[in-house]
Amino acid sequence: MRPRRSVRARVGMLVAALLIAAWSARPAQAQVRWQDLVVTMGGSVEGYSGNFTGVTTTPVDSADHVTAAVGELGVRGSLWLYQTRQRAFDVSFDVGLRQTAATGFRLRDYAPREWVGNAAAHYTQALGTWGSLVLRSSARSRSAQDRPPMPLFLQPGYATLQGSAGVLTRELDGVTFDAQVDLERADYGALAPVNLLDRTSSGVEAGVRWGGISTMRFYGGYRWTDYRNQNSFAEDDPFRRDRTAQVGFELFYEGAVLVQVGLDGTLNRSNGRRPEYDALGARAQLTAPLPHDFSLNAFALLTTKRYVHETGFVVLVPGEEADNASIAYLQLSRPVAVNLDAAFRLGWTRAETDIGSAYYRRFGASVQLNYRPLGF
Repeated sequence: MRPRRSVRARVGMLVAALLIAAWSARPAQAQVRWQDLVVTMGGSVEGYSGNFTGVTTTPVDSADHVTAAVGELGVRGSLWLYQTRQRAFDVSFDVGLRQTAATGFRLRDYAPREWVGNAAAHYTQALGTWGSLVLRSSARSRSAQDRPPMPLFLQPGYATLQGSAGVLTRELDGVTFDAQVDLERADYGALAPVNLLDRTSSGVEAGVRWGGISTMRFYGGYRWTDYRNQNSFAEDDPFRRDRTAQVGFELFYEGAVLVQVGLDGTLNRSNGRRPEYDALGARAQLTAPLPHDFSLNAFALLTTKRYVHETGFVVLVPGEEADNASIAYLQLSRPVAVNLDAAFRLGWTRAETDIGSAYYRRFGASVQLNYRPLGF
């Protein structure tokens, strides 16, 4: 039997194939040029807390309070492979390493290491005078070693491949319309229990936008998701299938300051009782200049989530717990050289783990440096 490749190896191949395909598909006369290239370095001190005594699967090494020191290193960039008034083709990438040293657990200290990498190709084609076609493909990889127990929650490693196609109309009497369809495949590796999270999904979304300096957008979407390794516990329909509807609106203002606010609602229904829920989220973001070349970035996301059926154990998909994550941060940044800026951030999070209705809280302070090589 042929051995299964690791999650990181599988997505590494997907990322390489995506970039090679994008490079090969560019027109022969295309002139490649960089949009941006950034090297990021940073460190933070974080505190985690939570009470998981009611979760029957809680590891014996879990604690109510732990602390962690974190170091981060990342590189991101994007470049145009082709750009004219009729069409544009660009690729982007983002890779990073996050090393944590955590203390406060009952049996031992942990040193989780996270690797994240993603690449995307984006193609836009004008469709006459009425709009444009937008195609996008992306691959993403995540690996997590020495994952600690709660409350320091880290998502497991996974690999995803996604593709989407959409249309965007030109402005018609001050209004633009957009619609897209997408397909996604996610693989969490061969080992139980995380392989229960393997999934394939497809979705549609449509929106309408209007305004000038202030822009409003209403949107709605529907998604079909199949979990081929999860049992629905229904004899006539044994594998879990979810159907998710979402509606929302976004408001953008771009003037002396940049403001974005939004509200969305999600209804998830399934052929199994455990993962059915209703969720509501509100978010706001502010970016503003300050004296002495400082800038302020503030963000808040408040959510609430209610399960339709009361059960003692609900397995969530990593990322799905964000339906009930409340997040807030305040960041001050300032250039310190021509191609170097620094940022200081205070952040707070309250979110579900991969066990439904089990929450952790995080508070942290971090410093980050963003370096752009000269010429980019």
